[in-house]
Amino acid sequence: MRLGGERGAVAVEFALIFPVLLLLVLGILEFGLGYHAWDVTQNAAREGARMGAVTPDVGAIRARVLGTSDVLDEDKLSVTVQCQPVGGGSFGGCAWTEGDIVRVTVVYTYDYITPLPGWVALGDTMVLRSVAEARFEGL
Repeated sequence: MRLGGERGAVAVEFALIFPVLLLLVLGILEFGLGYHAWDVTQNAAREGARMGAVTPDVGAIRARVLGTSDVLDEDKLSVTVQCQPVGGGSFGGCAWTEGDIVRVTVVYTYDYITPLPGWVALGDTMVLRSVAEARFEGL
């Protein structure tokens, strides 16, 4: 004897599970895209430092960073190239002599794709910062 039957039970179960499934999929999507952007900034900083190891041309270093991060929005990308003298001291201007340390910093403002981070009070953007250093080999 069937009192109410099971008609519509699947629809009710799906309605209960769908929000959790949606949050899971959005979270995976957001994490994946954010991780990709961070990985691109890491690679761009590393490539800039490698270029800085062989040339003191800051324009060429910036061009290498921008060239390796072309999948990112260039308007949200900031590149800083600094040099530290051989004997130590602070990063800033130096003569670019053999043995100096070249530091390339890439900062990218990542805009979230989904509204999920805003729902959990993470804001609308995330600032990704990557730093790489190399020793200047001289000309």
